[in-house]
This record gives sequence, structure tokens and C-alpha cells, in this order.
Amino acid sequence: MLIGTRRHEIMMLLDSKPQLTILELAEQFNVSKMTIRRDLDLLQSEGKIQRFHGGAVKVKRFMGARYEQRANEHKSEKLAIAKEAVKHIQDGMSIILDAGTTVASMVDELERFKGLKIITRDLHTALMLSNEERFGSFDVYCSGGRISKWAYSLDGVYAEKMLKAMTVDAAFLTCEAVSLSKGAMAWSPNLVGVRQTTMEAAGKTILLADSTKFSYNSLAIFAAIDEFDEIITDSRLDEYELASYYKAGMPLTIAAGPE
Repeated sequence: MLIGTRRHEIMMLLDSKPQLTILELAEQFNVSKMTIRRDLDLLQSEGKIQRFHGGAVKVKRFMGARYEQRANEHKSEKLAIAKEAVKHIQDGMSIILDAGTTVASMVDELERFKGLKIITRDLHTALMLSNEERFGSFDVYCSGGRISKWAYSLDGVYAEKMLKAMTVDAAFLTCEAVSLSKGAMAWSPNLVGVRQTTMEAAGKTILLADSTKFSYNSLAIFAAIDEFDEIITDSRLDEYELASYYKAGMPLTIAAGPE
């Protein structure tokens, strides 16, 4: 069997089965496990599959989902990430909070701080931070821009224009998908400029991404992995994926799970 044909058939098999092991594939095609590993390495480099220890799954493509749906998914993982993220914050700092449910999970953890200056383009986050009783010592700014009605966020040139006028200590960003080889991805090209501008404004950039984001591709790349000072995810990240980041020397932090 031609190499290209075998890789095509591997992809067809993954359409019908959620995951396949190296042993299963080696027996299916009557080739060595080393040959299958090379096939999987190439398919992963092309963004078609996601390797895990002993096998692979087909990469899913994130096309966008409503805020309400995302807010109810992976709550404990997002909370663990939020608790880890606020370790970068001290009283009086200036920070940007990107739009997204993972970053929004940080809000309750911010109540312990005083005198923060916060810029966000997330309408839910801005509304929560407007609570005078809880966050009365904060200065909170909401960017301008076009409202994304299903995501409750602001983007576009006016959001970018405001962020370009800012210099902050740290920015906490999210993404719709993340890949070691491709970088952090957004579901729409409309988000590339505003996230890049956010990163340019910050002395330190931290990417928050729950482990499910590592099994996806999305449409638009906005940053390479090595552009972030830290990437925080949860303890459900696959061991093969984790080892790949550590081997590449990437600043990946695994947030402790709920006690």
C-alpha cells in the first residue's frame, strides 16, 4: 500500500472511531508500530490528528459556540485555571482580561485584590466587575467595538484602537484552539487583530486554555506558542501533549484540580 493511501485510510478510520491505538493501526495495515508512529507524526504536523500516548484522535475544528453553552462546559477546570492565573496578580496592577468564559472565571478570584485597573472587552466580565460592593477599589474600563451578540464581547477596529492606547502589567488571553506547531487560534479572523493588540499592550501575556482546546484546530492563528510568558491549562491534558510541550521548552503550567 502506498504511504499516502495508508494515511488517507487512517483518517477514514478515525471518522468512524473516536480514537485508535498504534497497535490497532499496525495490525490493520500489517506494518510496524514505528511506521505507524511516523504516519501519525506527519498527520499531526499537518493538523489532522492529535497524538496521545499510544494512539491518536482526529482533530476537531472549533467553529464557534454561544456564550451560554461555553459557560456551562468544563466549569471545574476553568475554575482551577482561574485560581492559577491570579497568582500573577498583585494589588494595584493594571491588567487586560480577554473575552471568554475561562477568563471570566477569574472574576470571583479578583475580589481579594485592591486597586486593580482592568480593561476588558467581555460584556459579562465588565458587568460583574461593576459591582461596587465587591470591586469598589477597582478602575474598570470596557473597550469599544462591534458587539458579538452570541459571544457578548466587543471586537473590531474600535476595540483595537482603545487597546493600542494602553500599557498594562499583564494580559490574560483565551483562545478557541491551541496547537504546539500552529499556535493559539481564534474561530474568526475578526479576533486576530484585537488579540494581537492585547498582547502588544502587556508586559506579560498569559494564555488560559482548558485541556479540550488542545484537541481542536480553528480558523485564524493569532500568536505562536512561544509568544506567551505562560500557558495555563488543567490536569486533564493528555500526557503525550504535556510531554510535547515540556520537550519543546514551552512554559506550560498545569493548574491543580479541585480539592
